[in-house]
Amino acid sequence: MRFFKHIIIFYFTFSLVFSEPGDLVEYNYQNTFSISTLQFILNSLGESSSNILYPISVYDIKYESIDVNGAIDTLTGLVSIPDDPLKAFPILSYQHGTILLDSDAPSLTGMSIDNAEILLIGLISTPAGFITIFPDYEGVGDVEKYHPYIIADSYTHSIVNMVRAVKQLSHDLQNNNFQFNDQLFLMGYSEGGYATLAAQRGIQLNYSDEFFITASLPMAGPYDLSGTMVDYFFSIPSYPSPYYVPYVLTSHLWSYQGIDVDFFEYFDPFWADTLPSLYDGTHSGSEVNDLMPENPLDILLEDVLDEFMNDEEHFFRQTLYDNTLLDWIPESPTYLYHGIGDDIIPYQNSQIAYDNFIENGASNINLILFSEEMGGHSELSFFCLSQGFEVITDLQVISYKGDINNDGLVNSLDLDQF
Repeated sequence: MRFFKHIIIFYFTFSLVFSEPGDLVEYNYQNTFSISTLQFILNSLGESSSNILYPISVYDIKYESIDVNGAIDTLTGLVSIPDDPLKAFPILSYQHGTILLDSDAPSLTGMSIDNAEILLIGLISTPAGFITIFPDYEGVGDVEKYHPYIIADSYTHSIVNMVRAVKQLSHDLQNNNFQFNDQLFLMGYSEGGYATLAAQRGIQLNYSDEFFITASLPMAGPYDLSGTMVDYFFSIPSYPSPYYVPYVLTSHLWSYQGIDVDFFEYFDPFWADTLPSLYDGTHSGSEVNDLMPENPLDILLEDVLDEFMNDEEHFFRQTLYDNTLLDWIPESPTYLYHGIGDDIIPYQNSQIAYDNFIENGASNINLILFSEEMGGHSELSFFCLSQGFEVITDLQVISYKGDINNDGLVNSLDLDQF
C-alpha cells in the first residue's frame, strides 16, 4: 500500500511541475438541451428559433494558463457543444461583459437564467453550429484571486489556453466526442469587447503559427484607455456607473505593483481601506455604486489626481498606455460595433481604433455605429450582438468530421490542425 501511495504522490507532483499552458485539468458535464427544449426556451424569450439545427451539451472545464506574473495558473470556463457525430464545427470564443461577483462566472452559473448573457449567447450560437466557449477570465470565479481587469495580456492567455484545452477535451470525451475545424471567431461586448480586441492582437503577434482568426467582433470596448477614456473622465462631473473606475485602478495597482501595494499612497483613507474588500468577488457593481461618489475620481488623493491629470509619466498614465490597443495592424477581418449614445464607454474608442487601423494600412476593418436614439451602453448590447451573429453565420463553415481544414477532404493535411 505504501508503494502505491508513493506512486500517487509522485504522479500528482509530476503533473503539477510539468503542466503547461493549455493543458486540460478537469471537465464536468452540466446538461444537455434537446432541439425541442431549445425551441421552447428561445420562443419563451421572444427570440427566433429558426437557427436551431443541433441539440447541445454543456461542460465546465479547468485548464492551465499563465497569470499576469508569468506563472502557471489554473483557470475555468464554460463550453457549449453542438451534438452531431458526423460534423466538425467552428470555435466561437465569447468574452463576457464586466462582472464583480465570483458567483456570476460562466463556469459556475452555466447556461441558466442566473446568467442571461451567457444563456442567450449559448442558445443562439451553439445550436446553429458553433462550439462556443466562455472563458471566466483570470481571477473570476476564484475567491482566492483578483481579476486583472482591463489588463490586455491576461485576456490573451485565458482565451488562447481555453481554446487549446477545449481541443484537448474533444479527444478526451468518451460519450460525446466532438470535433472542431480550423475556423476561430472572437466576439464580446463591453469588457468582452476589450478582451476580444486584446486577444486578437495577442494571438496575431504571438500565436499566429498556431491560430488563424476567421473574424473578430469587438463591441463597445475601452480600446483607447490612455486617450479617449482618460480625457472623458477628466471632462465629466459625474458618471452613471462609477464602480468601473476603481475596478480599473485597483486591478492595475495589484497587477503592476503586487497584491501588497499600499492603497493609502493613492486613495483617500476611507477608500484605501474599503476598496480591497469591495473588489474581492463578493460585492456586485450596484453595491459598489451605492457607496461611490458621483465623480469616481474623487476617491483619489488630491495630489495624486493632480499628478494623474498633468504628468504623462504618472503610474496610472503609464499602465493605461501599456494596455491601450491601438499600436498594431489587424490582419483578420475585424468588425467594430459601438453606439453613438453609449453613456459608459464613449463610441470614440471604436472610431479612433478604426481610424488608426486604416491609417496604418489595415485592409479589412469595418466600423458599425448605431444612432444615439437607439440608446446607451446597456440598450445597445442586443443590437450589436445580433448583427455580429449574422456576420459570423455568413462566414461559418461546417465540415465533415475529420475534415478539420475545411478543404472537403479527409487526409494527412488535417492532422496538422491538431
